[in-house]
Amino acid sequence: MPLPRDFFRPQSEQTFTESRRPVHRLTLGLAGLAALAVLAGLAGLAVSDEAGPTPARRSLAAVQDRYAGRLPDPPQTGELAVYAGAPGEPALDCAALSQGRTMVALVFGQSNASNTVDPGYESVRPVYAFADGVCTKARDALPGATGTKGSSWPRLGDKLIAGGFYDAVIFANIARGGSSILEWGPGGRHNAVLLASLDALAKAGLPPTHVLLHQGEADCALGVAAPDYAAMLDAVIAQIQSKVGPETDVVVARTSQYFDLVCGDAANPACFKTCPALTQAQTAAADPKRHVLSGPDTDRLVPFAERNDGYHFTAQAADRFADAWLPQLSRSEAAARRLQ
Repeated sequence: MPLPRDFFRPQSEQTFTESRRPVHRLTLGLAGLAALAVLAGLAGLAVSDEAGPTPARRSLAAVQDRYAGRLPDPPQTGELAVYAGAPGEPALDCAALSQGRTMVALVFGQSNASNTVDPGYESVRPVYAFADGVCTKARDALPGATGTKGSSWPRLGDKLIAGGFYDAVIFANIARGGSSILEWGPGGRHNAVLLASLDALAKAGLPPTHVLLHQGEADCALGVAAPDYAAMLDAVIAQIQSKVGPETDVVVARTSQYFDLVCGDAANPACFKTCPALTQAQTAAADPKRHVLSGPDTDRLVPFAERNDGYHFTAQAADRFADAWLPQLSRSEAAARRLQ
């Protein structure tokens, strides 16, 4: 959800509570445009909160400053609120679930990694969700991420178990709709969520076997330069590995496609823009020696016609998206260790 229209109630997503007062979409769009100036210094200021102005931190702060004022400040309500889970969903024993061949994956990124898929899928195998220190059965939607619709990840969990790679899969999904790599990186407003989630998994006895990232559409729309994206992505990966160790696989998907509002015709393929330089930066981040792997390229995998509003994945696309992760995850050393 990189654009103002997407930040404020896209047609494909449901709100958490019924609106009592109709709001015209033009008003929402204007609000989104006005919000572009709200974060004019937040990212750079947040960087300064970290102790020690090392050269690396100064470099990242300079990247943050370059885009100050471009990042929107959407309301954390409606489809952009974090889903708390279904009321009354039974809590499960996380320690018991993690016994044996269990994959534990922290998932983050933006809306196509959150709960925006056509709803209706429920995992049929031992696939679970972890959020706020609690494990529950994985259903649409997954708690901990934004949105109230469906998710691609329970599909992936079922496929991994059906393929014999694991006996159980646990997803901790913290994806945030519309988020930029600038917000996940050091100094960004979601960085603390990322680091705290890794700590929470460790405290629960669920050290991640994998960290999965699907994010880039917002940065394409914001015009983030590939070197800046690459620097921030590298910093994020370094932070993750400092928390989980060097042997946890970090899998970076390739994605940048967004709908150009200026073009405005969702039936016209020319209105869907991509940033090959960003997907090249995502690809270049892969380094098997560092346990950093390349994930699916959804710019190629999911055409605009298979996005339920021109942007988010249909159920069919989500199923193919899940299939596309299998080669990377089944070949990863983390899977091999669990299979032994």
